[in-house]
Amino acid sequence: MASIMAGAAGREAMIERLLAELQRWWRLEDVPPRSPRARKRKRKRRRRRVQGPTWDFCSSPSSFPVVAEGDDVGLLPTVRHPVESSATAPSMRDFETHMMASGRPLLIREALAHWPALHERPWASPVYLLEKTFGGRRLVPVELGRSYTDAGWGQSIITFGEFMEKYMMSADASKLGYLAQHDLFAQIPSLRNDIAVPDYCYTDPPPTKTAIKDAGLTAAGKAAAPPPRLDEPLLNAWFGPAGTVSPLHTDPYHNILCQVVGQKYVRLYSPAQTDKLYPKGVEGGGVDMSNTSEVDAEAPINELDAEYPLFRHAEYVETILREGECLYIPVGWWHYVRSLSVSFSVSFWWN
Repeated sequence: MASIMAGAAGREAMIERLLAELQRWWRLEDVPPRSPRARKRKRKRRRRRVQGPTWDFCSSPSSFPVVAEGDDVGLLPTVRHPVESSATAPSMRDFETHMMASGRPLLIREALAHWPALHERPWASPVYLLEKTFGGRRLVPVELGRSYTDAGWGQSIITFGEFMEKYMMSADASKLGYLAQHDLFAQIPSLRNDIAVPDYCYTDPPPTKTAIKDAGLTAAGKAAAPPPRLDEPLLNAWFGPAGTVSPLHTDPYHNILCQVVGQKYVRLYSPAQTDKLYPKGVEGGGVDMSNTSEVDAEAPINELDAEYPLFRHAEYVETILREGECLYIPVGWWHYVRSLSVSFSVSFWWN
């Protein structure tokens, strides 16, 4: 039997109920039958089912692979210019004061302790994530390669199980796949219940229009228009192995980047440094890439001097973002992000 549903207005709850029922059915199907007769009946039913990735949940690893000691992709960079941080989660008023008075990034600790994704429904468990995707059968968009600015980068739609097997559980560090900037929580609503929108996303940030102007964000040489006002924060998932990179870029919204699994290196440059960061322009096909730098931020500085001589003078702050921490990235701030291990992050954009 097949059921096809269009996502018309008002059907969200119905679709969630259908997915929940399919999830329940899938669990029952994967329970091993006790009697020989029941096993025989089940084998017949399975022959009629659409084939998909199959996983032995009893033998699946309970955690993701750890980057081998000495492996370059997982080396912890030396933090010389640390981001301002809070020892505990600031109050809403203190956070708003920080935004208005400082306007700088802030590393926030102890704000995610109540998230089930960190505890009773752990995203650090491959088995749990596979269970939430019908044994890895759900389709997801995956970026193939280290960074979207690299030659040979591409995109593909594959099953979550294939993504896990090829890129997340593999010991081959040369194979990189990244489930990046994807609204996974609209696709799998039950995962959305494992997290919560940080209260800070409901504060009143500095005006976006002013921040974008100060950042020098342009489109084909013209001042970029501010993005539309958001009624609710925009959520995106970022899930990939060690070595995946978001190149130096800016976003049109304020951002709370929350780390659920693993750790990331994040480097940030203020809008005042834009002229030293060599923003791209309009590329082939009319694609505006002016929010992305031409510079590989972690390349040896001596190799960059010939083509990007001002870059070595650009001032920045940096941090290692660890599990349970979140980072406030003001609108217009350039940021470069590299996964130091298997990493699962959630970004919350708001304005």
